[in-house]
Amino acid sequence: MGKRVEDSWARHYRWWMTGILLIGAGLRLVGLDNFSPPGLAHDEVAHWLINRDILAGNHAIYFTDAYGHEAAFHYFQTLFMLLLGDNALALRLPSAFSGLLLVAVTFALGRRLFGLKMGLLAAALGAVLLWPVFYGRQAIRAISLPLVSGISAYLWWGGWRKQSLWLFTAAGLWAGLSLHTYMAARAVPIFYALFVVYLALFHRAQLRQRWRGILLFSLAMVIVAAPLAHFLLTNPGAEVRVAEVNAPLTALRDGDWRPVVRNSLLIAGMFGPAGDPLWRQNVAGQPVFDPVTAVIFYLGVLIFLWRWRDSRYAFALLWALTATIPSIVTINAPSYIRIVNMLPVLGLFPGIVIHSLLTLSPDLTPLSTVFRRYVASSMAFLVMLLAIGLSIQAIFRVWPANDEVQFVWQEGLTAIARHLDETPAIRGAAVAGWSPDSMDPPTMALTMRRSDLALRYFEPTRTLLLPAEEAVTILRPAILPLDPYLERYLLDWGAAVQPSGSLVQYTLPHPSLQPEYLIPATFGSELRFLGYDRASSCDPATTCQLVSFWQVVQPQSEQRRLFMHLMTNEETTALNAWGEPVQDDGLESNPAYWQPGDLLLYRHSLFIPAQGAYWLRLGVYDPVSGRRLLTEEGQEFLRLPLVSWSDPTE
Repeated sequence: MGKRVEDSWARHYRWWMTGILLIGAGLRLVGLDNFSPPGLAHDEVAHWLINRDILAGNHAIYFTDAYGHEAAFHYFQTLFMLLLGDNALALRLPSAFSGLLLVAVTFALGRRLFGLKMGLLAAALGAVLLWPVFYGRQAIRAISLPLVSGISAYLWWGGWRKQSLWLFTAAGLWAGLSLHTYMAARAVPIFYALFVVYLALFHRAQLRQRWRGILLFSLAMVIVAAPLAHFLLTNPGAEVRVAEVNAPLTALRDGDWRPVVRNSLLIAGMFGPAGDPLWRQNVAGQPVFDPVTAVIFYLGVLIFLWRWRDSRYAFALLWALTATIPSIVTINAPSYIRIVNMLPVLGLFPGIVIHSLLTLSPDLTPLSTVFRRYVASSMAFLVMLLAIGLSIQAIFRVWPANDEVQFVWQEGLTAIARHLDETPAIRGAAVAGWSPDSMDPPTMALTMRRSDLALRYFEPTRTLLLPAEEAVTILRPAILPLDPYLERYLLDWGAAVQPSGSLVQYTLPHPSLQPEYLIPATFGSELRFLGYDRASSCDPATTCQLVSFWQVVQPQSEQRRLFMHLMTNEETTALNAWGEPVQDDGLESNPAYWQPGDLLLYRHSLFIPAQGAYWLRLGVYDPVSGRRLLTEEGQEFLRLPLVSWSDPTE
């Protein structure tokens, strides 16, 4: 009977794998183009910018942009961009395909270690669990790590069983390549080193027979990893992100074990009690498994621990444990993205429980073979059904609807891009966003289908930009309000305000500005100062709000900022109660996208000390070089009167 069952699995496993891969593809591909995720996160846009550098001929073994990126996945992504162009789908398809290939590798590894049924069970879970599906839908490099390291593990066991030198060498090449995928791969050489120590302690005779293969494996891994290691050792400041997240490791070095122990306990509980706490990585707090599968998983871990003298079980256990190291020594544990290298073996732990029911000897149980097969099949079906249900619920309903997710993935900018694509009458517009100088323009370029629009960008906390077009259009995400002082001008000029889902549109004729104080001057032949208004009282001991008006004369690619200093009659900068200069710098807009005739409004905020007579110093400067733009008279600034509400000369 057992032989017939095994033959049935063997005859139909290709159909099973086809079904598993199709379900996995559906979970990874449906709605991938900005439905879930609901837009492009800055990390994804940063990947695109690095890929653009590659296409421009800037090749590297490690990219220092965006806190530091290993290069391998970027070259893979770039191939998709060449084929499909610049869009969110082209960015995310490499991750989706990497996730599907990981399912296949999980099957191959599970089959090589424990047989066909275990391979199918592990692959099925890998296809439908939210954790691997989630990273198969993000345009980031993390999912490439378990794929590449999983291939290395598969080849390692081929070399071990066949005592094949070339398979060991190939495994080493892939292990070295894994270090070029994602930072958490630093745990891969730690794993192999510890596993060799395990073999030396408990399987010495077999190790002696294969030492040449393991030596070739090690040499291949070192050779492939050496260029990256050399770069990082000679550029110690390249990995900025490490210093921001390694507080538990720093505490451990100082002799404080508590953060590491706490993280370890949180990671141990991530499979059942509570998972990754961040919405950026998961449905916040959702564990890896549902309660039923979590119990099966922990039972599987106990089985693996019981059989640890078998090198196959030790391999999977040690792989899973070392995969947690990057999260153990960093903040925000458990971090699914830093533990992503566990994925090639994750499904083996619940799979062994189901597999044991199928293969348990009749001498050890009163249950009939048919009944055990029924229980095991029902258990496998229930586990899969629960995982699929939770993944669909999370991916298509809960996660993309969360406010933090919509903020991080810039859902508002996605809505604006879609609106512009569907409104050909709009030929130019000003787009309010959170990062006009860096991420907003590439985000819109990636998201929009149109290429005939003249867009401008500004951050609306204290800045307002009005395009030079006769019909002014301003668009903002609904969750990002305009400065109330500046929005008042739009309403006074008769702007039509049109909320529509995740965006708000302002439409008005191009206004004729009439500042309260007319003091025209041009700075560097770039910006013409038109004058300013008082938006609040400027009496002593109050915070004075002033709105300055500017017109673009000649756009420049360099950044520009306004400065306003409160000056005393003694020509010194006024000081506040803490002895600090009273000044205000800003202008959050991207000059590279300005057009001649565009209008800029900026709200200055200055606290006026209680005593003294004051005037204002106003100018424009480059925040990178510090260079100030000169007026037509060759001055670095304008002198402006500070007139209070109670001034009798008004």
